[in-house]
Amino acid sequence: MTDRTRRSLLGHLAPALLVVMWSSGFVGATFAAPVAPAATTLLWRYVVAGTLMVVVVLALGRRYGARYLRREAVLGALGQAGYLYGVFRAVEEGLPAGTAALLASLQPALVAVVMSGFGRGRGTGAGGGRGGGRESTSSGGRRQAVGMAVGFAGVALAVGPDVAAGNGAAGALWAVLGMLSLSAATVLGDLWPAPDEPGEHDVLDSLAVQGVVALGIFAVLALANGQAAPPSDPTFWLAIAWLVGLAFLGGYGMYLYVQRTRGPVAVSTWLYLTPAVSAAWAWAMFGQDLPLLTVAGFVVSLAGVLLTRPTRRAADETRPGAPVASVRSGP
Repeated sequence: MTDRTRRSLLGHLAPALLVVMWSSGFVGATFAAPVAPAATTLLWRYVVAGTLMVVVVLALGRRYGARYLRREAVLGALGQAGYLYGVFRAVEEGLPAGTAALLASLQPALVAVVMSGFGRGRGTGAGGGRGGGRESTSSGGRRQAVGMAVGFAGVALAVGPDVAAGNGAAGALWAVLGMLSLSAATVLGDLWPAPDEPGEHDVLDSLAVQGVVALGIFAVLALANGQAAPPSDPTFWLAIAWLVGLAFLGGYGMYLYVQRTRGPVAVSTWLYLTPAVSAAWAWAMFGQDLPLLTVAGFVVSLAGVLLTRPTRRAADETRPGAPVASVRSGP
């Protein structure tokens, strides 16, 4: 298999891999919650992941300038530390994995709205396409707006009754705060151009720098709360292995890859599909209930993601390397 064929295959499989791997993080949080506080789990997740990434980049002889390190540090603090702490605290408060994922899936709508304000959304070019581009932009914008409204409706259908009754309100708040942090990282990663430096930085470099930054943040947090020591329960280390292998390397790796190749709105929109996958995993592994309203909410959200996907023409106009709406590297 040639390199070009492998890249093409990865490009086609990446969104599906993103959904599965990203969902694993919510399941891993549920896995670890009974045996350790959120700060403890996140600290040791990044002790393992951060050490692994440092060994890899040192072995490869990677070098980073101050501007690159500054950019990745900010994006890592928002997109990894802030987002994950919100999600893990939500699960710690008793929020089911699927519900936490559903609240986090509000991110696509927020990202698209903010990016459209900068003229950077999918289907919106920097000045529009040639010969009918304006019409395409208008049509794509309407479909995207309808799709996001449908996605919101799905979230409200699944989560609204419980939150309105006061059940899981604290967990829901933590999930929303985490979602806002990831949204900020996604938007900032597109608007803040990567510095021109000798050598090419890729997903591996972002994971390494951001992982070390997250490790530092969670070390301070865990030590300040007296929660740095790992529990003796072997389940904890199984959860850490799950979170490093599937959620960190797989989930964040696919997130960064899809964002770089398809853009910030596209990667965020695919996250609409993670709640159903997270809920299915939690049902199979932990026996968590799947109420009818929650299932209905997942289905409605799926309809939303299908509506927000760009048409073939819009995707061609905004693909990396096209003359309209170039895609910058992500967090």
